[in-house]
Amino acid sequence: MSRVWKSVAVGILAGGLLLRGIAHAQTASTTTTSTSTSSTTTLLPHPFSPATRACIKDARDAFRHCPSTRDVCTMQFQSAFAKCFAGASGEKCATKCEQNESKCLASVPSTKKTCNKNCRTARKNDTIACKQIPDGDVIWASGDQGCLVTKDLNYSNCKFQCSEAKMVCHTNFTFCIADCPNM
Repeated sequence: MSRVWKSVAVGILAGGLLLRGIAHAQTASTTTTSTSTSSTTTLLPHPFSPATRACIKDARDAFRHCPSTRDVCTMQFQSAFAKCFAGASGEKCATKCEQNESKCLASVPSTKKTCNKNCRTARKNDTIACKQIPDGDVIWASGDQGCLVTKDLNYSNCKFQCSEAKMVCHTNFTFCIADCPNM
């Protein structure tokens, strides 16, 4: 009976660790006044000026109604999008962000392949390590079974991280473009 409760405790702890990891993905901001301090975990709104926002909307509309091939329309959109930022430095910054995103997206398949291979290698090594725990050892709450549960959770988390490679490219672009000067 005690072994069952230990397994349940391991599951609860592992779930807490997974949820803790999700909470760290949010951006925290702190506001300090002379009388109190408060913290929030919300992302700040994107800092596009009204003129830049309107220009980007026009570029997207032109892309949606583009009569050419997808490649030609994409090149025209990227050029129009970059021109939505202030001056030559804004256009250069936006172009650099677009190029970085394109490179990142192009490397997603190989990134996922490498990442998944690393996950499988880690799972294999963790399985070997768990099988080396002697009977009666109390390092893990439920001996080798607790170790094997943790190994499976680590593998699932690793696979999830690999599946997010495309989102990482888009997130990096969002933060990159936020630094470009607006119109």
